[in-house]
Amino acid sequence: MKTVSLFSRAVCLGGMLTLVFFLASAGASHAAGYWTCSGGDWITVGQPTYAKPIKVCGSHLDIPHTQEACESAGGKWGRVGLFPKPICRVPTHDGGRPCADVDECEGLCLAALTPQQRDAVVRQHAKLAIMGSCTPHVPVFGCMARVNKGLVTGILCAD
Repeated sequence: MKTVSLFSRAVCLGGMLTLVFFLASAGASHAAGYWTCSGGDWITVGQPTYAKPIKVCGSHLDIPHTQEACESAGGKWGRVGLFPKPICRVPTHDGGRPCADVDECEGLCLAALTPQQRDAVVRQHAKLAIMGSCTPHVPVFGCMARVNKGLVTGILCAD
C-alpha cells in the first residue's frame, strides 16, 4: 500500500513538473503584449511583437443575411454547423495574421493548442499567455481556444 502511495505521488509530481515545464516552454510563442482600440486608434498594451492590426479600430464585420448579399460580399451561403437554415460565411481580410486579442481581428483570435496545453486549460483552469491568429472567415464553429488580452483562459464550443 505504501508503494502505491509513493508511486502515485511520483506520478502526480511528474505531471506537475510536466505542466511547469510546458508553461515555461510556452514562452517562445507567448503574447508579450497586444493591441487595443482606444479613442479610434490602436495602442499597445505591453510590447506586442507583431504589427498593428489591419482592421479599422473599433469596426465590426457585418454578416449578410441573404444569399444575394452574402455572395456579393464574397461569402459562401449554405448550411454550417448545426444550423438548420443556410447562413453566410464571410471571408476576413486579416485571416492568418498574428494576434493576441479578439478585438484585433475581423473574426476571432484563436490559438492552436497542443493536447497538453488544451488539457492544462480545460482540466487545470490554467491561463496561457500565447499568440493566436485571426480566423480566415466568420462565423467560426467548433471548439476553439480564444485569445483575449494575451491569454487563453478556456475553450469555447460553438455549433
